[in-house]
Amino acid sequence: MHMPPKKYSRLFLYDSLDRVTGVNATQLFYNQTRLATEVEGERTNRLFEYDAQPLALQQNSTTCTLLATDMQTSVLQSVRTDGTQQALAYTPYGHQKDLKTLPGVCGFNGERPDPLTGHYLLGQGYRAFNPVLMRFNSPDNLSPFAEGGINAYGYCGGGSHQQGRPNRAFFF
Repeated sequence: MHMPPKKYSRLFLYDSLDRVTGVNATQLFYNQTRLATEVEGERTNRLFEYDAQPLALQQNSTTCTLLATDMQTSVLQSVRTDGTQQALAYTPYGHQKDLKTLPGVCGFNGERPDPLTGHYLLGQGYRAFNPVLMRFNSPDNLSPFAEGGINAYGYCGGGSHQQGRPNRAFFF
């Protein structure tokens, strides 16, 4: 029996340190642990930030978008050079109803959502977080019962404290 070739909607490329360096034809470049640039053919997005706080997004070296963020670095408002403004809102776990309204490479907690799935590839692609299910798709290698807590798939321990310390937004 002849099997038809498999078709993939997303192909993730990783480097030797397990960091996502590409998604399909898009190449991802980091400034230490934060996504700084994405290149897909002639399209280039550059994110400018200070102290992990997103400030602006430059698209194709021609369009600049200023970003207004909250204390958790979530992008809440964007203003393009032509004056177009866009407000963004998220659920407490980062879900946004329409991913097409995101202004580029960052969103909830300053992280880049995957445009197809809506998942956040945290830790440079180490773990995918699903904001609809409010959990990670893979277990934390520090769990169970270690620093990651009892739920290896949990996000922030549901706001609880573990081992006398508050949980961080992401377990990396």
